[in-house]
Amino acid sequence: MNIEDAPKDCIRTHSGLYMNVFEPTLDMLSIDDIAHGLSHQPRFAGHLDRHYSVAQHSILCCERAKPKNKLAALLHDGSEAYMLDMPSPIKARMPEYKAFEHHLMETIAKKFGFQYPYDPEIKEIDTFMLNLEFKKLV
Repeated sequence: MNIEDAPKDCIRTHSGLYMNVFEPTLDMLSIDDIAHGLSHQPRFAGHLDRHYSVAQHSILCCERAKPKNKLAALLHDGSEAYMLDMPSPIKARMPEYKAFEHHLMETIAKKFGFQYPYDPEIKEIDTFMLNLEFKKLV
């Protein structure tokens, strides 16, 4: 297949699936694609002295979460496997991006069976990790 023949508004994932982040469906999602994508996404827009991935961040968040929130903590940045990791100050000024990200996260949560919007614990852990990473890695 040529790029011109690919489904409209879609990206091709590592597994060969096509993902439309504007209109995601459950069958477009693959846990393998999410893991692969997040393992290649650097935190802090890549401005570190070494590669530190969103997947590493997600695993550390999962380790801190209560059992009922572990899957949500692990996949809390799942949309970034498809939409990339965007620094918060930039994302805050892009309301359309945030709306598409929210819808994609709803779809991911439905597919993999975790609560979204998240339990407040997830935001607390994510913020704790952001501060720790900022102090230790940046």
